[in-house]
Amino acid sequence: MFMKKKKILLIDVSHMFFRAYYAFPRNLRDRNGDPINAIFGVAQILLSVIEKQKPDYIFGAKDLGKKTIRSEKMEEYKGHRPEIDNDLRVQIPRVYEMLMSWGIPVYSVENYEADDVIASIAQKYNGNKEFMVEIVTGDADAFQLISSNISVLKPSKGENIVFTRDHLFETKGLYPEEICDFKGLAGDSSDNLKGVIGIGEKGAVGLIRTYGDLDAIYKAVEEGVVKGAKQKKLIAGKKDAYFTKEIATLYRDLHIDGFVLEDGNVNDFTLDIACMYFEEELGSNILQKRIKEVFGYDEKSSHMNDEMF
Repeated sequence: MFMKKKKILLIDVSHMFFRAYYAFPRNLRDRNGDPINAIFGVAQILLSVIEKQKPDYIFGAKDLGKKTIRSEKMEEYKGHRPEIDNDLRVQIPRVYEMLMSWGIPVYSVENYEADDVIASIAQKYNGNKEFMVEIVTGDADAFQLISSNISVLKPSKGENIVFTRDHLFETKGLYPEEICDFKGLAGDSSDNLKGVIGIGEKGAVGLIRTYGDLDAIYKAVEEGVVKGAKQKKLIAGKKDAYFTKEIATLYRDLHIDGFVLEDGNVNDFTLDIACMYFEEELGSNILQKRIKEVFGYDEKSSHMNDEMF
């Protein structure tokens, strides 16, 4: 008998509120004149994703701060990023309050990033034929997590882009297991990781497609198969290549304190409280209307239409 797979959405909330802050009008304010464009934007993006993807479970993950296991290994990790705008900073706690009003669990782990939390939750269901996992983020680090039942969903103004193993190769020329080797060679400017100077993204993809992973590439370098200027660059940058790969690799074995699958069941979301939050905290009739539409919420009986998902 065919059984419908259960779908789990894992939301990188830290990435989402940055995206929302810069994508939605800065002049959005609540009744007190405080900025709410990031809060409003997160809600709109999430509702759009839920409407299209129809998940059974939703969980969020967040960063706790700049100090992480990676910053301990590399002082300048993400150190080039500018300070967060104050209008965004004051909204961050309210974003989590808004998600809490829905009943969406949001997890974090001391000294690790939201990516690592998502990776560790996804790993629990990796290869499990009863579940599909979709990771909602615009961060390319998540590509390394893609598997037979794990995909990465990048929210878009048009149609959401879903990266599966095949789509990743079609668009990036790489498979999930090659992402960290690629970063080791090409670096990652967003995280301040330099990789091998002079190789670049196109060169990194070419080396991987020709020789394989970092070990195979450096074996070809040692054997003189890779020659000339490229050989010199790879020799000079070997230490940085392996270090960058190490930093780029996500942790998949973290203990997520308090994680219970049923806590993220969309049928148990507290939508009456969410509607109240939208009205009292944000003064938004638009969000109240949208959440009722998306979830098929019947306010009179305070339940969702079971046929919605």
